[in-house]
Amino acid sequence: MTVGFICKCTHYYTAQSVEIAVKGLENFSIREDIRAMIGLAQTQSFEMKKVSLSHSGRTTVECPFCEKRHYTAVPKNLHNKPVRAKCECGKSFPVLFDSRSCYRKEIRLPGEYRDTFGQKDLMTVTTLSMTGAGIEVTSLKPFVRAGETIQLKFMLNGGHNRWIETKAVVRRVDSNRIGVEFVGLSVHQEKCLGFYLMP
Repeated sequence: MTVGFICKCTHYYTAQSVEIAVKGLENFSIREDIRAMIGLAQTQSFEMKKVSLSHSGRTTVECPFCEKRHYTAVPKNLHNKPVRAKCECGKSFPVLFDSRSCYRKEIRLPGEYRDTFGQKDLMTVTTLSMTGAGIEVTSLKPFVRAGETIQLKFMLNGGHNRWIETKAVVRRVDSNRIGVEFVGLSVHQEKCLGFYLMP
Protein backbone atom coordinates (compact mmCIF):
# COMPACT_ATOMS: atom_id res chain seq x y z
CA MET A 1 0.00 0.00 0.00
CA THR A 2 1.36 3.42 -0.94
CA VAL A 3 1.51 5.88 1.95
CA GLY A 4 0.68 9.48 1.00
CA PHE A 5 1.64 12.71 2.73
CA ILE A 6 0.09 16.08 3.45
CA CYS A 7 2.71 18.82 3.78
CA LYS A 8 2.21 22.18 5.47
CA CYS A 9 4.97 24.79 5.39
CA THR A 10 5.03 27.90 7.60
CA HIS A 11 7.72 30.30 8.77
CA TYR A 12 8.53 31.45 12.29
CA TYR A 13 10.87 34.40 11.74
CA THR A 14 13.94 32.71 10.21
CA ALA A 15 13.14 29.14 11.23
CA GLN A 16 11.22 26.96 8.79
CA SER A 17 8.72 24.47 10.13
CA VAL A 18 7.49 21.57 8.03
CA GLU A 19 4.70 19.35 9.33
CA ILE A 20 3.92 16.12 7.55
CA ALA A 21 0.82 14.12 8.44
CA VAL A 22 0.76 10.52 7.31
CA LYS A 23 -2.47 9.34 5.76
CA GLY A 24 -3.74 6.10 7.25
CA LEU A 25 -2.05 6.78 10.61
CA GLU A 26 -4.50 9.10 12.35
CA ASN A 27 -2.96 12.27 13.78
CA PHE A 28 0.59 10.94 13.58
CA SER A 29 2.92 13.58 12.21
CA ILE A 30 6.59 14.44 11.85
CA ARG A 31 7.51 18.05 12.44
CA GLU A 32 10.82 19.77 11.71
CA ASP A 33 11.37 22.86 13.84
CA ILE A 34 14.83 23.41 15.28
CA ARG A 35 13.81 25.90 17.97
CA ALA A 36 10.91 23.74 19.17
CA MET A 37 13.20 20.73 18.98
CA ILE A 38 15.72 22.33 21.33
CA GLY A 39 13.00 23.38 23.76
CA LEU A 40 11.48 19.90 23.75
CA ALA A 41 14.82 18.20 24.37
CA GLN A 42 15.41 20.49 27.36
CA THR A 43 12.01 19.88 28.94
CA GLN A 44 11.62 16.13 28.43
CA SER A 45 13.39 13.55 30.60
CA PHE A 46 13.92 10.99 27.83
CA GLU A 47 16.67 11.10 25.23
CA MET A 48 16.19 11.54 21.51
CA LYS A 49 15.02 8.34 19.85
CA LYS A 50 17.22 7.13 17.01
CA VAL A 51 15.52 4.82 14.54
CA SER A 52 17.00 3.18 11.45
CA LEU A 53 15.42 3.46 8.04
CA SER A 54 15.12 0.71 5.46
CA HIS A 55 16.35 1.25 1.89
CA SER A 56 12.83 2.40 0.99
CA GLY A 57 12.82 5.01 3.76
CA ARG A 58 10.32 3.22 5.99
CA THR A 59 10.61 2.58 9.71
CA THR A 60 8.67 1.82 12.89
CA VAL A 61 8.47 4.49 15.59
CA GLU A 62 7.24 3.79 19.11
CA CYS A 63 5.71 6.60 21.15
CA PRO A 64 7.52 6.75 24.54
CA PHE A 65 4.31 7.94 26.22
CA CYS A 66 1.54 5.56 25.06
CA GLU A 67 3.91 2.90 23.58
CA LYS A 68 1.90 2.74 20.36
CA ARG A 69 3.94 1.77 17.31
CA HIS A 70 3.62 3.61 14.01
CA TYR A 71 4.91 2.16 10.74
CA THR A 72 5.58 5.01 8.34
CA ALA A 73 7.57 6.22 5.36
CA VAL A 74 9.86 9.19 6.03
CA PRO A 75 10.55 11.74 3.27
CA LYS A 76 14.20 12.19 2.29
CA ASN A 77 14.36 15.80 3.49
CA LEU A 78 13.88 14.53 7.06
CA HIS A 79 16.58 11.85 6.93
CA ASN A 80 19.54 12.18 9.33
CA LYS A 81 18.36 15.28 11.16
CA PRO A 82 16.56 15.92 14.48
CA VAL A 83 12.79 16.24 14.10
CA ARG A 84 9.79 16.20 16.38
CA ALA A 85 7.28 13.39 15.95
CA LYS A 86 3.72 13.81 17.22
CA CYS A 87 1.67 10.76 18.16
CA GLU A 88 -2.12 10.48 17.98
CA CYS A 89 -2.13 10.48 21.81
CA GLY A 90 -1.25 14.18 21.56
CA LYS A 91 2.32 13.90 22.85
CA SER A 92 5.40 14.80 20.82
CA PHE A 93 8.97 13.59 21.21
CA PRO A 94 12.38 14.06 19.56
CA VAL A 95 13.52 11.51 17.01
CA LEU A 96 16.36 11.07 14.52
CA PHE A 97 15.65 9.04 11.37
CA ASP A 98 18.98 7.42 10.50
CA SER A 99 19.43 6.28 6.90
CA ARG A 100 23.20 5.84 7.19
CA SER A 101 23.30 2.84 9.48
CA CYS A 102 21.00 0.00 10.46
CA TYR A 103 20.49 -1.49 13.89
CA ARG A 104 21.57 -5.12 13.88
CA LYS A 105 20.02 -7.62 16.27
CA GLU A 106 21.92 -10.72 17.37
CA ILE A 107 19.60 -13.72 17.17
CA ARG A 108 19.39 -17.44 16.35
CA LEU A 109 16.69 -18.08 13.74
CA PRO A 110 16.66 -21.37 11.81
CA GLY A 111 15.91 -21.33 8.11
CA GLU A 112 17.08 -22.39 4.69
CA TYR A 113 18.60 -20.90 1.58
CA ARG A 114 18.97 -21.79 -2.09
CA ASP A 115 22.09 -20.91 -4.04
CA THR A 116 22.21 -19.74 -7.66
CA PHE A 117 21.91 -23.36 -8.86
CA GLY A 118 18.80 -23.99 -6.76
CA GLN A 119 20.63 -26.21 -4.27
CA LYS A 120 19.05 -26.01 -0.80
CA ASP A 121 20.94 -25.94 2.49
CA LEU A 122 20.00 -25.27 6.10
CA MET A 123 21.10 -22.07 7.77
CA THR A 124 20.84 -20.04 10.98
CA VAL A 125 20.31 -16.29 10.92
CA THR A 126 22.74 -14.89 13.50
CA THR A 127 22.31 -11.13 12.95
CA LEU A 128 19.38 -9.28 11.42
CA SER A 129 18.70 -5.71 10.32
CA MET A 130 16.20 -3.91 8.10
CA THR A 131 18.55 -4.24 5.13
CA GLY A 132 20.33 -7.56 5.55
CA ALA A 133 21.48 -10.44 7.69
CA GLY A 134 24.40 -12.54 8.79
CA ILE A 135 23.86 -16.27 8.37
CA GLU A 136 25.68 -19.47 9.20
CA VAL A 137 25.20 -22.42 6.84
CA THR A 138 25.77 -26.09 7.54
CA SER A 139 28.29 -26.54 4.73
CA LEU A 140 31.84 -25.50 5.64
CA LYS A 141 32.46 -24.55 2.02
CA PRO A 142 29.22 -23.16 0.62
CA PHE A 143 29.01 -22.79 -3.16
CA VAL A 144 28.32 -19.07 -3.10
CA ARG A 145 30.42 -16.06 -3.94
CA ALA A 146 30.19 -12.35 -3.20
CA GLY A 147 27.88 -10.70 -5.69
CA GLU A 148 25.65 -13.71 -6.28
CA THR A 149 21.92 -13.65 -5.50
CA ILE A 150 20.47 -16.36 -3.28
CA GLN A 151 17.00 -17.11 -1.85
CA LEU A 152 16.41 -16.99 1.92
CA LYS A 153 13.57 -18.32 4.05
CA PHE A 154 13.32 -17.98 7.84
CA MET A 155 10.70 -17.33 10.51
CA LEU A 156 10.66 -14.48 13.01
CA ASN A 157 10.17 -15.81 16.54
CA GLY A 158 9.02 -14.27 19.81
CA GLY A 159 5.31 -14.33 19.06
CA HIS A 160 5.69 -12.76 15.61
CA ASN A 161 5.61 -16.08 13.71
CA ARG A 162 6.07 -14.46 10.32
CA TRP A 163 7.91 -16.09 7.46
CA ILE A 164 10.42 -13.91 5.66
CA GLU A 165 11.15 -15.24 2.18
CA THR A 166 13.26 -12.98 0.00
CA LYS A 167 16.15 -12.73 -2.41
CA ALA A 168 19.47 -11.49 -1.08
CA VAL A 169 22.81 -10.48 -2.56
CA VAL A 170 25.88 -12.08 -0.98
CA ARG A 171 28.22 -9.36 0.28
CA ARG A 172 30.85 -11.44 2.08
CA VAL A 173 31.77 -15.10 2.61
CA ASP A 174 33.93 -16.26 5.52
CA SER A 175 33.99 -20.05 5.71
CA ASN A 176 30.37 -20.99 6.59
CA ARG A 177 29.45 -17.42 7.62
CA ILE A 178 27.78 -15.31 4.96
CA GLY A 179 26.70 -11.69 4.99
CA VAL A 180 23.77 -10.78 2.73
CA GLU A 181 21.79 -7.72 1.70
CA PHE A 182 18.05 -8.13 1.17
CA VAL A 183 16.63 -7.46 -2.30
CA GLY A 184 12.98 -6.71 -3.04
CA LEU A 185 11.43 -6.95 0.40
CA SER A 186 7.71 -6.26 0.27
CA VAL A 187 6.15 -3.48 2.32
CA HIS A 188 4.56 -6.14 4.54
CA GLN A 189 7.92 -7.85 5.13
CA GLU A 190 9.57 -4.52 5.98
CA LYS A 191 6.78 -3.83 8.44
CA CYS A 192 7.25 -7.24 10.08
CA LEU A 193 11.01 -6.69 10.34
CA GLY A 194 10.47 -3.21 11.76
CA PHE A 195 8.27 -4.51 14.58
CA TYR A 196 10.58 -7.45 15.24
CA LEU A 197 13.69 -5.27 15.47
CA MET A 198 12.21 -2.77 17.92
CA PRO A 199 14.59 -2.64 20.94
